[in-house]
Amino acid sequence: MLHFNLFIYPKIIYKQRFFRFSIRYYSYFTLTMVSRDMAVASSNYLRSKHHRGHWHNEAHYPAIDDHHGERHRAMLELQEHLGQPGTKTDEIKHFMGTPTKILDQPDETLAHELKRNNEHFIYPQHAKIWIYEWRNNHDYVYYIISNDNKVLQSAWYYAFE
Repeated sequence: MLHFNLFIYPKIIYKQRFFRFSIRYYSYFTLTMVSRDMAVASSNYLRSKHHRGHWHNEAHYPAIDDHHGERHRAMLELQEHLGQPGTKTDEIKHFMGTPTKILDQPDETLAHELKRNNEHFIYPQHAKIWIYEWRNNHDYVYYIISNDNKVLQSAWYYAFE
């Protein structure tokens, strides 16, 4: 089934009068229906991504630092949709920009978290970990990405301090 995405490709769709769509675009892009909430979450996250707050030794900024503040809510929405297995990295980059960090292996903290959730967890060979920080390296969303650039697994790491 082909879904039109009015938020990602508005010029292409508009030029096609909203209901006609060229097959050459479909063969190049995988189009999915994106809710207005997802587009708003992306906009909010990208706008606030580089602002610094308490966890960067700056003044406390509620929209950035607070649990369920603007950045946290945006990241929750984005991770819920983009963290599904099989999501392409191009989609993640489109909605969240470039990752804060990319790791070849989980660091000690994340390795412990992965084992805590599944004691038999084995990190996939040739995978990468994309990290998007909420409050510095204190709390973040991570995506485990396969060598064919698709999400294998995603979750939050919270320090719970």
